Amino acid sequence: MDGWFRDNLGKIIFLIGVLLLVAGMLIYNGFGSLIFAVVFSLGLVFTSFGLLTQLGFFSGGFRSLGGVGTVLICLAIVFVASSIVLFGFLSIESVRVVASIFKGAILGYKVVFSWERPYLWLSVLLMRLGIGAFSLGVLFKIIHAVRG
Repeated sequence: MDGWFRDNLGKIIFLIGVLLLVAGMLIYNGFGSLIFAVVFSLGLVFTSFGLLTQLGFFSGGFRSLGGVGTVLICLAIVFVASSIVLFGFLSIESVRVVASIFKGAILGYKVVFSWERPYLWLSVLLMRLGIGAFSLGVLFKIIHAVRG
């Protein structure tokens, strides 16, 4: 049982991640919710780590430059997943009702929402950190592979 679990760990983590992503998409609403944020971010992280495990990304040691690269790439995945989830939150500031008037007659009413993304600054910051960590991680992995 232990050998089977170790051999299929990447597939199991990947499938759990895909199930969490599907569940997150099913409970998504336009204004964001805490349950969506937790489920969707866990789905992104599990799917990414499952795929990396399947590709043998974690087979090397973590006490070398390549290991530091691996840790940075894993942090980048978490940063980017958090950035995507935070971008999904909306906050409605005002609701206005506007009448459509043509030649003095009211044809109907429209509801106009004014909204903003309150966590946009944090989303952009986490995306930049994720891109930077991913770039450094890949660079460290390449340097470690070249030094070999």
